[in-house]
Amino acid sequence: MMLLIAVTVFFGCILVVIAESLRVERRRQKMDSLVGIQTKSGTAKIKHFMVRFGKEHRKELEQKLIEAGYYNKEWAKYYFPLKFLILAVLLALVAFSDISSTNKLLSALLSLVGVIVVPDLVLSLRSKMLIGRTSAKLPYLLDMMSVCVQTGMTIEASLAYLADELEMFDKDLCYQIRRTSDAARIHGLEKALNDLGQRLPTPAVRSFVLTVIQNLQYGTSVAQVMSDLAEDIRKVQILTVEEKVGKLAAKMSVPLILFIMFPIVVLILAPGIMQMSISLGS
Repeated sequence: MMLLIAVTVFFGCILVVIAESLRVERRRQKMDSLVGIQTKSGTAKIKHFMVRFGKEHRKELEQKLIEAGYYNKEWAKYYFPLKFLILAVLLALVAFSDISSTNKLLSALLSLVGVIVVPDLVLSLRSKMLIGRTSAKLPYLLDMMSVCVQTGMTIEASLAYLADELEMFDKDLCYQIRRTSDAARIHGLEKALNDLGQRLPTPAVRSFVLTVIQNLQYGTSVAQVMSDLAEDIRKVQILTVEEKVGKLAAKMSVPLILFIMFPIVVLILAPGIMQMSISLGS
């Protein structure tokens, strides 16, 4: 009964929001007709109504999608409407299913938490994975930039060239390079590199940004510096892998004790304990 009331209240709130949106839309259409503006078609009306949900958080959501590797900003318009639609369908299925009230309440709570929390959690985890994966490819980028600078290109020109060449190989790295190149044309290279360090907050990217900015300020050649920095980053990556491999022995001791040592101890002691219990019982 409580679940049915909750579902009814939920759908009632949705209907109130829809009615209010339709009232505002009719008022806007009436004002447009008075000033002679052509109204939208039925499909355009539905699309316009769908994208009204979550409009105040659109910029933040677009940034989250970009950080997670989804570079189409149009998807942000349908994020909240889809969440509401999926939640409504799940609650309706739970409400009209043939299960007990306790299971219905538990299923409704799980559906609510899943629809609201899980998509944002997936975006956050994908963003962290994308930062690490893009940062791991920085040495290859530095080698290519070093070659471009040695041929006579400037750093800005090498970034623009690599943004076009890497588009078919790695869209994530290509996006970061292209964004840095576009920002360098507008705000300057130093500001663009600092923004890159904020988007990819890893030690390797920070070292790259600081090294390039220092060499630009002092007027030294950056070609050899980039090659040396790429080599240093590769050594750090190898040391990190070796450190993880070294920790495997300590991590494997836990399942070894739980799933091997305890069963062996039980197998050794069980016959003696059973024999003692039989003797005491007799």
